[in-house]
Amino acid sequence: MISIGALELSELQKIRVASAYLFSLENAQDDSFLENLNLSTIKSAFRAKAKRYHPDYHPDAGTDEIEKRKERFVRVEEAYRVLRSYVPEIDSTPCATTKQTPRIIAVGGAKGGIGKSIFSANLAVYLAGLGKKTVAVDLDLGGANLHLYLGETFLQFNINDFLNKRVSNLEDVLISSKYGPLLIGGDSSQLGTSNIGFSRKLKLVRAIKEMNADYVILDLGGDTSFNVIDFFLTADQGIVLTTCDPASYLEAYNFIKVALFRKLSRLFGTESELRKERDVLLEKLIEEFTQSPSDSRFKVVNELMTEVGEKHHHQFNLLREVVSCFSPSLLVNRVGSRCNVPQVVKRLQDVSRKMLSINLNYLGSLPQQTEIEVSARNLTPMIKSHPGSMFAQSMQNVAKSLIMN
Repeated sequence: MISIGALELSELQKIRVASAYLFSLENAQDDSFLENLNLSTIKSAFRAKAKRYHPDYHPDAGTDEIEKRKERFVRVEEAYRVLRSYVPEIDSTPCATTKQTPRIIAVGGAKGGIGKSIFSANLAVYLAGLGKKTVAVDLDLGGANLHLYLGETFLQFNINDFLNKRVSNLEDVLISSKYGPLLIGGDSSQLGTSNIGFSRKLKLVRAIKEMNADYVILDLGGDTSFNVIDFFLTADQGIVLTTCDPASYLEAYNFIKVALFRKLSRLFGTESELRKERDVLLEKLIEEFTQSPSDSRFKVVNELMTEVGEKHHHQFNLLREVVSCFSPSLLVNRVGSRCNVPQVVKRLQDVSRKMLSINLNYLGSLPQQTEIEVSARNLTPMIKSHPGSMFAQSMQNVAKSLIMN
């Protein structure tokens, strides 16, 4: 946070200019906004602007356009350095995390058959190929098949061995896959596997966070059950997959909505670091918003935030941080010649902004190719069987965006 009153006029002006480049002119003139800036918000804004202006992300732009982007990126980078110098490194907001590794990436989407496991497997193989210690974890507890897309047909150990206490450590069930990443496979043949209890879920989440790895990829089930959503919220980066099929992107939005509502409803849960700061009145307002029928007085997230700002001002910044820190990324998969990706992305971004007050990041798209299905049947990741394909190139671009985040 920045103490505006303690600054010299020249310093304040420098901060306002930097905020204008990194955020907006309106925010730059808002003392309350500046006073509540934190490291997480600054980093998030810089990542978004870097994607927008860094010339490497726009290789097809003309020479003049590239030069303009370079100039703008230099200014954005300088603005980031200025604001960083006025904000403490230690950040106690709900977004903050003190542990840098492993970086957990969850792959979700409330519809089966859209390619989550194929994407997870190929992403894990790509990251492992960069020399990163990468673990792929099959958390589709009711339909485990990630191991097949990594070329493994038999698992000596699986995640149930840990959940059922046959081994003491999650890393005891790790196996080395044929194509680079380590694997924690699943076994959905056991009755009740997909319905693990809350305490076992927390135990599994803690174990995942403590793994010795650079990246952990979580391949989730295709629904919005509490377990799937909680695993998604565990991640440092959540990716929601959709296709251009209307039913698919409708379910993608539902997944995002349910995940945000779950995040809000568990704000003061037993597993939350904010448990000791529990505010019963705020809890009741959140419950009314997330669980009430359609005739509730709260229709959109912004109405909830307005109510909190007017009647519970001391908790407004907390609620704003929780919402702003929820930043899932959208990936459009199986893109064919008739797929209007920009239209799909815009629809989802617009409704997410209007109804949920969140910015939905667009991560990229992956093409539909017959070779993908052939590779899957042959139990070979596409980026290994067809390294020069359009799919492999698109996967590389997606992975680069994730690494930059």
